[in-house]
Amino acid sequence: MFPKAIYLTVQNGLRSLISTVAMDDLLGNRELNQQLLDITASQVTPLGLRLINLSMRDLMLPGELKKLYAQIVQARQEGLAQLERTRGETAALRNLANAARLTHKNPTLLQLRLLQALEQSTGNTFHIELSRQDTSDQDNSQDNSDDKA
Repeated sequence: MFPKAIYLTVQNGLRSLISTVAMDDLLGNRELNQQLLDITASQVTPLGLRLINLSMRDLMLPGELKKLYAQIVQARQEGLAQLERTRGETAALRNLANAARLTHKNPTLLQLRLLQALEQSTGNTFHIELSRQDTSDQDNSQDNSDDKA
């Protein structure tokens, strides 16, 4: 008689507690055990019983509810992963913008970066063509300056 009365009392207390708590809190909140003990202890006292300890061990969800909850958890994790990717992309763009500003203000930084890239490359051949002014163009420009003088 007493075991069944205790079982029903705890089950009713658990149902009333679960109806007021979100699913995430049910899974991770250890304080719920104490709340459940408080709810049910007062109900078994008139029977001459005293509950000392009470704990929930397993939380079993019906199949469909379990699938829905798994989908919610997966969507939440995907959202967090997307947020982290977006933060990384934003940081990379910020770094690129800072680098662009620096190279715009100091063009020699770009040349130094090119030298670093050449130094770090292995097994590759780079052809760098430096532009030189044609000597005939220089002669023409000097002739024109002589005519003006």
